[in-house]
Amino acid sequence: ICPDKNPKQNFQIDIFQLPRRHAMFGYSAAFALGAVASVFLTPIWEEYKALNTSPPPIVLRYFDIRGRAEPIRLYLAELGLEHQDVGFSGDEWSSDLKAKWSKQGLIPFGQVPSLSYGSTNLVQSHAIMRFLARKHDTFYRNASDEDKAGIEMIADGSEDIRKRIMKIKYDASKSDAEKKDAFLEYCASTALEWFKKLETIVKSQSQSSPSYADFLLFDLIDIHEALCPTSAFAALMESNPGLAVLQMYIQNRPGVNAYLNSEKRRKF
Repeated sequence: ICPDKNPKQNFQIDIFQLPRRHAMFGYSAAFALGAVASVFLTPIWEEYKALNTSPPPIVLRYFDIRGRAEPIRLYLAELGLEHQDVGFSGDEWSSDLKAKWSKQGLIPFGQVPSLSYGSTNLVQSHAIMRFLARKHDTFYRNASDEDKAGIEMIADGSEDIRKRIMKIKYDASKSDAEKKDAFLEYCASTALEWFKKLETIVKSQSQSSPSYADFLLFDLIDIHEALCPTSAFAALMESNPGLAVLQMYIQNRPGVNAYLNSEKRRKF
C-alpha cells in the first residue's frame, strides 16, 4: 500500500472515518433491534389497546323475541359489552322500520338482526358474532388459524341443525297437533343424529375459554329444550353428555347467568 505523502492528512482521515463507521454500525444495530422489538411488542400493544379502550356505542336491533339475536345477546353479556337492545313488533317492522333502516344503510340486506358498532353497521348473525370475537374475545384473537377454523365449523354446523327444527316451528301448513308430532319425530331421530356429530367435535377440542360458537350451541340446545317433548329432550341430553356439560357451563358464566335471570331475557 502506498501511504499518502502527507502523514498528518492520512492520520486526520483515519480519526474522522473511524467514528463514522462505528456510528453506521450503531444505526444498523439500533434499526435491527427496533424491527425485532416491533415484531414482538406490536401484538402486545394491540392487545393492551383492545382491552383498555372503551368500545363505541353498540346498538342491537331485532324483533321482540329471542330468535336469531339471542346468541348475540348471550355473547354480549359474556363479553360485558354495554349496548342498546332495540326490540320491535312485526307490525312496526313492516310498516316503518324496515324501510327507514334500509334507507339509513343500517340493514344492507333488509334483514335483522342488525348491529351498529359505532359507525360500522352489520347484519347476519354469524358475521356479527365473528366481528365481536375479533374485537373483544382474547381467546379467539390469539387462537391459531386451525383453531379458528374449528370454531367456525361448529358455528356453521349449528346453523344446519337450527334450520331443521325452525322449519317445523314456522310451517304454516301444519296444525299445532301436527307440529307436536313432527317435533317428537325430529327430536328422536334427526336431532339425535346431529347432536351426536356435534358431541364428537366438541369433545375433540380443548379450549381455555368459551368461543362464540359455544353461545350458538347453547342457544341451539335452548331451542330444542323449548320445542322438543320433555322426555325426548332428556334422552337427547343423556345421549350427549358433553353438550349437557356445555349447557351448564355457559349458563353459569357470570355475565350470561345475570342476563338469563334478568328482565332483558325475552320470551321464546
